[in-house]
Amino acid sequence: MTSLTRIVPWSQQLICEVLHPGELAVDLTAGRGRDTLAMARVVGSEGQVVAFDLQPAALEQTSDLLQRHGFVVHSWPADKILPRSAGVFLVQACHSTVGKVLPSPARAIMANLGYLPGGDPLLVTRPSTTLAAVQQSLDLLACGSRLAVTVYPSHPGGQEEGALVDRLLRSLPSDRWHVLSLRAANISQAPYLLVAERIG
Repeated sequence: MTSLTRIVPWSQQLICEVLHPGELAVDLTAGRGRDTLAMARVVGSEGQVVAFDLQPAALEQTSDLLQRHGFVVHSWPADKILPRSAGVFLVQACHSTVGKVLPSPARAIMANLGYLPGGDPLLVTRPSTTLAAVQQSLDLLACGSRLAVTVYPSHPGGQEEGALVDRLLRSLPSDRWHVLSLRAANISQAPYLLVAERIG
């Protein structure tokens, strides 16, 4: 049984249930590659997953994990529009560049904020760039598509970052968006999940 406060499995479930083979999915924060892998398994060999991270170590771990599971992995420069071809594409860039790289709307977009597990805890996602990435991601979603953001409020800047994303998603018009907030009610510093689904 999964602990209620383990947010990542909830995030993956809510994202993967709207994905189908052959579609485009985006991981805004590759990290160790687990979210990238979860989406790649759903979209399959005919689909495309694009994963962003500033840290070479994160992209290396993601590449190794995906290749161990039989996926074709490509590196892609952040200053070029991505072709609509199958495979996993890794982009060494800030997640706030997502709108410049993607050629078409995505079916699902994930972000797992904070720092690389096992990496330098001082290298974290930042409120300003995360907000820019989320705003661009909302523009890239078609009807029926979802954005999932996992927030870690316990690291420096994490609470502010989460509050900005929360405020933005809460402001979305209810006739075009449904927004879910999933958090532990009695643990103030526990990670939490924000999901936006475009309905119109």
